[in-house]
Amino acid sequence: MGEFTGRIRIDRPAAEVFAFLSDPTAMPRYLETVQRVEQQGPGRIAMEGESHGHAYRDEGWIQVEAEARRMRWGSDSLKDYGGEMVVTEAEGGAEVSIRLSIVPEPKVAERMERESGAVDHAMRIAMERTLGAIKAACEGGGDPAPDGSRGGDNLPDSRPFGSSATLNPDI
Repeated sequence: MGEFTGRIRIDRPAAEVFAFLSDPTAMPRYLETVQRVEQQGPGRIAMEGESHGHAYRDEGWIQVEAEARRMRWGSDSLKDYGGEMVVTEAEGGAEVSIRLSIVPEPKVAERMERESGAVDHAMRIAMERTLGAIKAACEGGGDPAPDGSRGGDNLPDSRPFGSSATLNPDI
């Protein structure tokens, strides 16, 4: 199983950052392929989106530990997938740390190697984009658009922020 980690500093109070990130319906604002998330009961979510021209729907679990400012998640259909996000206090703001465990399906791994040279490199790019999108969403202000889309409050494109993320150099 591949383990990928990253972190980024956010110029907002840690409590605000965690409140935003621990709301599953906000995920479309910072996860590039996610278009819609709905809660299906305590600790259960369903996600819909599109990735590389293919629509998907997945269900999974989510565990929010508000006191520790930690969130864990996993997928019902992808047994080798799970993650953890922790928000901590940082001078003048917050730091978001993400750990992702995933083994891409063979077709996906093949595409990642073709497009990025290696699965690890593709995952690093994806982690940088996600962290940058989190930073943009948290620092951009405003609430998500009523339809859950990213474009509701003119947030900047997350891709330029990729270089500001501090990633584990071992990946």
